[in-house]
Amino acid sequence: MTTVHLDPYDHAFHENPYPYYKALRQHDPVYFNPERNLWLLTKWEDVRAAFRDFKTFRSQGGVALDDSSGAAFPFPMFITNDPPDHTRQRQVFTPLMTPEKVAGLEAYTRERAISLIEPKLSTGRFDFVADLGAYLPMDVISTLVGVPKPDRDTVRGWADDLIFREDKQGQVSDRNISGFMGLAQYFDAHINQHMAGGGAEGQGLLRALIQAERTQVMTHQETIGTCIQLAIAGNETTTKLIGNLAYHLWKNPDQRQLLLDNPGLLEKAVEEVLRLDGSSQIIGRVVARDVEIRGKVIKAGARVGLCIISANRDEDKFADPDRFDITRGSRDHMAFGFGLHSCLGAALARMEIRVVFEELLSRIPHYEIDEGGLHMAHSPNVRGFTNVPARFAPVRIH
Repeated sequence: MTTVHLDPYDHAFHENPYPYYKALRQHDPVYFNPERNLWLLTKWEDVRAAFRDFKTFRSQGGVALDDSSGAAFPFPMFITNDPPDHTRQRQVFTPLMTPEKVAGLEAYTRERAISLIEPKLSTGRFDFVADLGAYLPMDVISTLVGVPKPDRDTVRGWADDLIFREDKQGQVSDRNISGFMGLAQYFDAHINQHMAGGGAEGQGLLRALIQAERTQVMTHQETIGTCIQLAIAGNETTTKLIGNLAYHLWKNPDQRQLLLDNPGLLEKAVEEVLRLDGSSQIIGRVVARDVEIRGKVIKAGARVGLCIISANRDEDKFADPDRFDITRGSRDHMAFGFGLHSCLGAALARMEIRVVFEELLSRIPHYEIDEGGLHMAHSPNVRGFTNVPARFAPVRIH
């Protein structure tokens, strides 16, 4: 059997994880890394089964791949909970994140996207992440939780600090803790201010949080944790998806031209980048009982990483899985998880990316990416670029 070594904290792995995943799927699909004391599941069938069996593969204490974040990050996020607590908190937000509700944010999203794109058009230079992706998702989520414009860069910086990992850094660092506590202190004061002001300020999610705390559906600690989760998920993952789609359209000029000739394929293009190179790379679980998978026994208490992007490239699930094919358009992927813990923000992310590329491709359809300027984010959980610089023929705005 071929020996494969995969360290999810290794920067070399972050740069290109796909050969590692493919080797594991072929030779060691239920993989144990003894240095990290971590199991990794890489096959579609196994990852999906683990998502479905939430009583065995527990989120409590397990979403992060390391075992140090629980004590360091004391404010509970509902992504780290299991029923009944997860159900109780999720029900607060589910009615606000439907495609119909999200559609109400489209006009603002489009206006904000245009305001970020157009000032760059005359320069012939544009960074899909640093000039657009780093701002738009945070601005959209900020409108929902009432973060004022002057505070958004600070909140974004804390979120970046929270997820960043140095090369091979397995345990949380002072930078990670500082990012988390910065967010916690900010949202503690933010929620208290709105509670004192009567709770009418802000939009849907903030009002829902305040009402849930007032009626004791959620604790104050939980409302803080939820805001932190929104700052991370609403910012980091969608930010990276914008950069990833820009990259793959450039890397596959036949697919970009197909999209330019057939703009109606954009929604399928979004689904394809979610499948092929989604930003949620690995999510952790803790095993509640001994479980056997493909002849290997994972003991109760063990940490397991569900390798979402590897599952989405499983040859037993998708034909020609490493090909970026915008006509595939399959929504049968796990970029947003699966089952009980599927991502509440899926409709919002899909809308944001669609709107961004409608506006981008109508203005700079034939951009070229400066490959030497690409920089990858370093996180075991989130995959994507911090910089995707592009050049194009300058555009004059009338």
